Amino acid sequence: MIKTVEEITIVMNNDLLILTNRKNKSYFRYNLKDKQLIFRDSNDNIIQNYSARISINFEVFYLTYEGQTINMSDGSMIAYLSYKDIQELAEKTFYEEGQKRVYDFVNLKFIIEL
Repeated sequence: MIKTVEEITIVMNNDLLILTNRKNKSYFRYNLKDKQLIFRDSNDNIIQNYSARISINFEVFYLTYEGQTINMSDGSMIAYLSYKDIQELAEKTFYEEGQKRVYDFVNLKFIIEL
């Protein structure tokens, strides 16, 4: 299913949920099967809840433990945070002020009817 509500694009199937806020470029991806979260805020910071090997401009970085960050040259960062921390961060920063909420990131459920 693909649907847009209040400038938020929802892409969902049995294993994956993606929410993209066109107003501020925030992005939330939840892999329901693996319980993996990735959140990109409006400042291009990327936060995930799993370890990863990341290649940037031919340089390899490893995120191996919670709390670890990679600082990018543009001032943004990539971070490995807990599942709960990402949920709370997304809940606080995904929406613009006054923007209609369509998804509850803390409880991982839709607020609107699809």
